[in-house]
Amino acid sequence: MGEIIAKRMIPRLVFLLAIIFCIPPALAESGTMSIAYWGNGGYYIGDTIIFDGVSPAGNSTAIKLTGPGLPANGVPLYDLDGTEGTGNPVVVKEEGKWRLVWYTGSIRGVDKMQTARYYITVFDVNNPEVSAKTSVMMKKPDFYVTAVPDTLESGEYIQLLGTAEQGTSDIHIVISDEIGKVYRTYDTAASRSGYFTYAFRVDMPPGTYYVTVSSPSVKNTFRTAITVVPPVTPSVNVTGSPTTSTGMAADAGTLSLSSNPAGAAVYVDSVSMGVTPITLANIAPGTHTVEIRSPGYLTFSLQVTVNPGETTSLSPALVKNPLSLPVSPVSVLAGLIIAGAVFLVVSSARKTE
Repeated sequence: MGEIIAKRMIPRLVFLLAIIFCIPPALAESGTMSIAYWGNGGYYIGDTIIFDGVSPAGNSTAIKLTGPGLPANGVPLYDLDGTEGTGNPVVVKEEGKWRLVWYTGSIRGVDKMQTARYYITVFDVNNPEVSAKTSVMMKKPDFYVTAVPDTLESGEYIQLLGTAEQGTSDIHIVISDEIGKVYRTYDTAASRSGYFTYAFRVDMPPGTYYVTVSSPSVKNTFRTAITVVPPVTPSVNVTGSPTTSTGMAADAGTLSLSSNPAGAAVYVDSVSMGVTPITLANIAPGTHTVEIRSPGYLTFSLQVTVNPGETTSLSPALVKNPLSLPVSPVSVLAGLIIAGAVFLVVSSARKTE
């Protein structure tokens, strides 16, 4: 009997595998303009998606994105803060074929994306009516990280604000360049609700870098991009010798601290210094631990290097402590119903015994 069932199942399995491996790419076409991608149409934000197709518009072809939280007329695929109605240019070969690789972890303004369906349109810049559209389902990954700011000068501080799956504790952060060379690695921890924050001083040369976040307990990783630009050095003509009329020591530095929200308590090397915004002069050169605390928010803590005669500025956006968020009445009611159901089941079981 078992052999008969096996013989009947084999042809069906072969047929099923043939169907799976012959699935064509998702394709949308309008006239002679087309766009396609390979896959099932569902991706994590941070995944790489490859689009291709044909275009009669040559190198006046562009591609844009629209969906929840974005302008109705679309924005460039790589810049969600870009001008509405514009797109990223697409290189079209002589035979009319084009191909674009979308690294969704390198999108400017990626924090605007939600778990939702988004629409990708390829169009002729000179004649936007010639276009083709397709859609993909995007999902926020197990990790989600926002860099604040994502463009900064070498020597400035950057803050990473992130979330991870609940139950994830150890967070590993890698800073690498476009060819994969690792510049820095950091380790931090997530709260019980999955929130984490980390800040560090950027000391890499100008260029584009990738922040990759992972954890031993989570399968997926998340990557986002930051841009380091050369510092602006103003031209100043100084005559005579500099003086310290404020009485500041010649070899001391200054800390300029603010926060969002303002009014947070500031501690330097565990000593209370006041509340934000605040400017602290006569700070001894070297490394100091700066903590910014506010009720209802996670503590911001950072090792800061103070240089003689220079001002080091910090302006972190504090992260709400999930444990301080109010519980909705619906959640409370649901909890009571579940607790009551469990009580009834246990009581019935005891009576049965």
